[in-house]
Amino acid sequence: MGMTAPHQHEIVANFAACGHHDVVTERITALLLLLSLALAGCGKEQTNFSQEPGFADYFAKHPPASTPAGPAEQALLRKHRPRFLLPPDHPGMIDFYTDYVPEGHLTDGTGRRLPGPMDRRALNAHKSDPRAVFVHEPSGRPATPTVYGRVDQEDVPFETEGGRVVEPFTFLTYHAVFRYSGLPAGMLNWQESLIRLVASPDDWHQLDHYTEAILALDRGGKPVAVILHQHSHMHTYLIGRDIILPADGRMLLDVAIRSNELYPHQPGRVPRRVMGTPGASSLRYLISGEKRPLLGSDDLTEGRLEKDYRLQFLPPDDAFYLFQGFLGERRRIPGRSGPPGASYNIAPALKPLAIQLTAFYWREGDAGDLDRLDAVLAQDRGLVEFSRVQSPIFYHDWRRISPAGR
Repeated sequence: MGMTAPHQHEIVANFAACGHHDVVTERITALLLLLSLALAGCGKEQTNFSQEPGFADYFAKHPPASTPAGPAEQALLRKHRPRFLLPPDHPGMIDFYTDYVPEGHLTDGTGRRLPGPMDRRALNAHKSDPRAVFVHEPSGRPATPTVYGRVDQEDVPFETEGGRVVEPFTFLTYHAVFRYSGLPAGMLNWQESLIRLVASPDDWHQLDHYTEAILALDRGGKPVAVILHQHSHMHTYLIGRDIILPADGRMLLDVAIRSNELYPHQPGRVPRRVMGTPGASSLRYLISGEKRPLLGSDDLTEGRLEKDYRLQFLPPDDAFYLFQGFLGERRRIPGRSGPPGASYNIAPALKPLAIQLTAFYWREGDAGDLDRLDAVLAQDRGLVEFSRVQSPIFYHDWRRISPAGR
């Protein structure tokens, strides 16, 4: 089975649901799916999501900077840095270049294993090799919790009742890094048992760095919204309505049990809907919660422990962002191999932050959002079109919350 987006490990984990299907039929379906995935894994794909058509063109038109955030941008990133709440017994965040890269080895596209200890320079020397594979070999030493920050500027167009409006936005992106990624913790017991026959749901693939929070600031530097990457989708939350900032102005985010995905903090143990397959049809389930589909599941959050971390800054053209090969060992079951760089985080057509801001602006159970999405699906259109129809909705809601935001 070919993977078309990051975080496709959920395709295995979320293969069944407890909706209207017969339990026996579900289990047979699950077993057949596991078998097909295992067989497909016998012929490993030579490249990954980084080679999706459109990425090369996007980065050619939007060349990543070769320098990290400057002093003023670093101060802005520090001012707004999120607070991360871990669930009990979570191993926590790591430093990519201190804890992860030095503990492993790299094989280039010819299959040659590079000699000597790995470091940032060696990794960057092979970042454009789509067949390069880095295998992490953890030593068990204590890690240094680290988050990587960057700043981007984009103009965001809004189609409003009064005509087209273009607003300049500053986007602060924070990448939390984890040694490995597990499957959603809200699977049914029999689902988990089946998974454990073929692999560990706790260590589904090495490296998790798609765990990102993107804070959007308006032209006056006021926080407007945050985009959280959650499996193969993102979700835009309005500041002041969906997320209330505490007195220090730093948003509170829960790290999901096992999968590490980020969600706005809620006290206690909280289920969160998950779809591992990207696209507008999967988004429909996330909005409606209706007829839990074959690939539906739940993340669980229980944010209790806040860990401080270092905020580090890398050039956007660094291998952390643009490594085209595998930043974790390759495994036989599709979706279990390590990911490429963090900038290969979503389909090329959705890479502009202006599109992400509105394409993933939706509210659970909102009838208007669901009607507009159904209209997009009826036209056989995707999330770029949903971004267009949600644009005036986001603009209206933003202005209602912050009328003096300009």
